Amino acid sequence: MKRFFTSLVVVMVLLFGFTNAANAMGTKILIKSNGQKRQVTTASVEVNGFNLYCSFEPYVDVNRTFVPIRELTELMGANVEWDQNSKSATIRMQDKDVKLKINSSVVYVNGQKTNLDKNSVPRLVEYVQKGGACKTMVPLRFLSESLGFDVQWDQGKRLAGISNGAVQAPAPEPAPAPEPEPLPQPDATEPTAPPVDTAVPNAVPGKGGNGKVTVVLDPGHGGSDSGAVGVDGTTEKALNMRLSKKVEALLRQKGYNVIMTRTRDEFIKLYDRANMANDANADIFMSIHFNSAGSSKAYGIEVLYASEDDVAAKKDDGDQTRLAREVLNAVLSETGAHSRGIKNRPDLAVLRKTEMTAALIEGGFMSNPSEMSKIKQDSYLDKLARGITKGIESYDRKYL
Repeated sequence: MKRFFTSLVVVMVLLFGFTNAANAMGTKILIKSNGQKRQVTTASVEVNGFNLYCSFEPYVDVNRTFVPIRELTELMGANVEWDQNSKSATIRMQDKDVKLKINSSVVYVNGQKTNLDKNSVPRLVEYVQKGGACKTMVPLRFLSESLGFDVQWDQGKRLAGISNGAVQAPAPEPAPAPEPEPLPQPDATEPTAPPVDTAVPNAVPGKGGNGKVTVVLDPGHGGSDSGAVGVDGTTEKALNMRLSKKVEALLRQKGYNVIMTRTRDEFIKLYDRANMANDANADIFMSIHFNSAGSSKAYGIEVLYASEDDVAAKKDDGDQTRLAREVLNAVLSETGAHSRGIKNRPDLAVLRKTEMTAALIEGGFMSNPSEMSKIKQDSYLDKLARGITKGIESYDRKYL
């Protein structure tokens, strides 16, 4: 018996040793860029001690660490401007600026031309195991050092750490860098709100002395940031606004106090959207978006949240997943759409920086011709609006 336990301990030690070694080696993933597929190894990234949360993992390719430009610059506290015509991005931080272009080795740092080596060229990368979703990936070391950050690499942990001496959280939210998309078309005319579904019992908003729950609705994108662009040229920012106005009307008719982060076509920084909700001491934050992918076959609805385990500002009461689940279930019931589930996305600023229960709905794929034909119809947006409203009502009744 003693020999058995000794052997068991040895096996466990070996097992955990191999597991830790495997973790240190990173995970192999399949990507596609410029028509070529290849396997790369994932890596972790920290910015001034803060983990870079990415659903699209940073990876190492030919000894170069590549990171998604939007997530990295957001955590750095930099501002990004995307030029659709030239497919180039200009990153500005304090007195420094870097201009780079997809598939080009030519980079301008503070107006001075320089050339990247062929293995460090920015690229549009398709994550094969994520249904063909694409991200703009940039070389971590070059961009970081150009903006005044020191870069350290821990081979044992496969961790790239960058620092510029800052000890606090990033400064106000930078402008997001939209992924390369077709040029946006003029916005569609905003429709009127859908009729109230009288079959749904009116919830009695139950928080606050006046009996009113405050809901902040966040129509994603806006202004210079068009968001995704549908196969017919429709912009996501316009659809987000159309749907948000429908939800706003329904919630007001149900007795909720509703605040909109934007009511017209304007650009608002992500941190500012979160701060609006925090300053209003809102009970619920609901961000409204539509999806897009590199593949036209991706379809369905998903609701995103930021887990209390990943965001210190959130109360540890499980409400983040509750709201996401209630909204998803209600929307699926109304639309009959395919479910892509609820997903933890603490990397998204509007979910990470809001202090109340928050969720972000992706109401379908604009890159899917079949789904897009439904999304742009007023009758389908009415169904989405009723579903979102019912989900908020259900969460209110059960948990507030």
